[in-house]
Amino acid sequence: MEALANLIHGFNIAISPFNLMIAAFGIFLGVIIGVIPGLGGTSGVAILLPLTFTMPTTSAIVFLSCIYWGALFGGAITSILFNIPGEPWSVATMFDGYPMAKQGKAGQALASAFVPGFFSALFSVILFTFFAPPLARLALKFGPAENFAVLTLAFSTFTGLGGGSPAKTIASACVGFLLASVGLDIVTGRPRLNFGSITLLSGFSFITASIGLFGIGEILLAAEEALEFKGVQGKIGLKDIGVTIRTLGGIS
Repeated sequence: MEALANLIHGFNIAISPFNLMIAAFGIFLGVIIGVIPGLGGTSGVAILLPLTFTMPTTSAIVFLSCIYWGALFGGAITSILFNIPGEPWSVATMFDGYPMAKQGKAGQALASAFVPGFFSALFSVILFTFFAPPLARLALKFGPAENFAVLTLAFSTFTGLGGGSPAKTIASACVGFLLASVGLDIVTGRPRLNFGSITLLSGFSFITASIGLFGIGEILLAAEEALEFKGVQGKIGLKDIGVTIRTLGGIS
């Protein structure tokens, strides 16, 4: 009963008019930050952290959380409309989102990025609220053997999900392992494969590599074909949201 009372008290604070206004403002800024390639939610939170110095503690947490969640969707906007990832996790959105946008389905692509993100975030928050203590106890039982098993399972799926030649998929994974090993060792703190460069001590930034791999290539291709770079226009309508919800629910 005490946990339920604390939960209700937390909701009363979160849905207060001031915190709702702060949340809307944070989501707006987060979307803008997510649209700008190279920033991302983490960098946006760090940049806008001084705005919280005069806020109450709870409002500051709400504000920073909404910036992060807004940036998650903002990164998908550039991936779908410009074929340039705004966030590291928006790279996969480009593969289907940008072709849909070029076919005139930009609104449906944006809705497909927003609606599942909304429900998954809501579901994860509910799980975290009610199951955080047992999950924390389970996480403490994970040791080197369990972590190795989970990582092995994750990397073994590359061959099945990669498609095409398994040899190329394994070679790409090995290249990724090689690039990820550059920088300071997280266990010993010793530099690895930095060749005496201070810049490489922090390793390679995934968002920088993805922008260089996908974004610059798209800009050069557009410049070669039309000497101008244009994105695809699109907006989310209620019809697009309805189609996405029916598709996710399997309703024909």
